[in-house]
Amino acid sequence: MHGTQATHGKRRLRVAIYAPHFSEYSYRLAAGLSRHCDVRLVLNRKDANAQWELSAIPVPLAFDARIRDLSLRRFGAIGLPTSFLDVLAFRPDIVHCHECPDYYTTVLMELLRLSGIPQVLTVHDAVPHSEGGSGTGPSEERLRTRMRNAASLVTLHGESCIADFRRASPGFKGGMISSMHGVLMVPPESAAPVQPSAGRILFFGRMWAYKGLDVFLDAIDSLGKRGVHHQAVVAGRGPEMTRLGARMAAMPTIEAINAYVSPADTGALFQSSAVVALPYKDATQSGVLASAFGNQRPVVASATGGIPDVVTDGVNGLLVPPDDANALADALERVLTSPSLAATLADGARQTAMGAMNWDHIADGLYASYRKLAGVAA
Repeated sequence: MHGTQATHGKRRLRVAIYAPHFSEYSYRLAAGLSRHCDVRLVLNRKDANAQWELSAIPVPLAFDARIRDLSLRRFGAIGLPTSFLDVLAFRPDIVHCHECPDYYTTVLMELLRLSGIPQVLTVHDAVPHSEGGSGTGPSEERLRTRMRNAASLVTLHGESCIADFRRASPGFKGGMISSMHGVLMVPPESAAPVQPSAGRILFFGRMWAYKGLDVFLDAIDSLGKRGVHHQAVVAGRGPEMTRLGARMAAMPTIEAINAYVSPADTGALFQSSAVVALPYKDATQSGVLASAFGNQRPVVASATGGIPDVVTDGVNGLLVPPDDANALADALERVLTSPSLAATLADGARQTAMGAMNWDHIADGLYASYRKLAGVAA
């Protein structure tokens, strides 16, 4: 059990969250829901170990977190059936899963549908990315369809993602709601604040082509030719780091980190940056954006997919057309050369993190939906 145990005079709603991926997201959601519900959270050991230090996340009331090996390559022959029992033995009123096209999560959802337990499915990518993301092959597509058919309610990160889902799954008969992606990588209250370094730009994440690393490098070239003081950090792993590695090595203002970055080091990267760049060519939502705002850092981001549902131009970041290096360079120059604009955008990022992207706020909305789904009077 995690958090401070409380005594309740009546039975609370029981919610099981099954999360083979998105451990930090799920843990923060469980912490927010714990104010309203009895929660059992089932996590994948490999994913949980690779993400933010979960024990450092504040928990207002106790919930039950269980960490299992959910891959057959990592003792999953024991962990997977045990995780199913974790969910079923909890006798939940609601089960909340993440859409990730794997066979075992799909089977669990279909078993739960047969048992009559309502299921909520968070869809992170209503339409898969051109590469990477939640899978694009025929087998993944079939699993995705089965998962959606098993769900009573789908949550998506913003109105743009809802529109994408309607187009991608026109036969879906359940409900749909917008539930924003909450902040990630939030530094603990006890941590000393790290001041941003002047001119420091962060490009972070899994380096697939749709993330726009080539566009970012073109923009950095442009900043250099304009004489704008800057230092860019490109951190993450993926095919684009290999393809563009020689180019980055020849650029004096770029530090490339082609390696796994620990959660603590990741937090320091965000906090030491003046601005975070997200020049995505296509996108739905972004955990990098959630981490930037969680660390009170503004963004310069492409106006694509669900990003404009979170980034308000001139308030908490600047929006640019996707695949436009000149526009990206212009926006980065504005932030780097105007302390007043940078301060305004950073304050906007902080307010967004405390408001729409605050996990307690998100949990309040989900709890209301859970109650309706479970047939509990408001």
